Amino acid sequence: MTAEQQAMMTKLQQVGLTMDDLRIYLDTHPEDTFALERFNMAADDYQTLMEDYGEQFGPLTGTCSQYGNDAGWLWGSTDFPWQY
Repeated sequence: MTAEQQAMMTKLQQVGLTMDDLRIYLDTHPEDTFALERFNMAADDYQTLMEDYGEQFGPLTGTCSQYGNDAGWLWGSTDFPWQY
């Protein structure tokens, strides 16, 4: 795994953890509009990061977009994250 790929994976994990924490908080504080706004911002960031990662290094999940990919269907043909 290259340093760039590792950095992007770390960022994905950080944003994913932020979403998990906010999701748990919002389960008990659904009226907190600031937390909901932060969750939506993190969800947008996560989606963008997933798309960017997929374009540069191949899809992380079977549901990742394949747009902009001229090589055809890549899911399963690239290394899985746990293989590094």
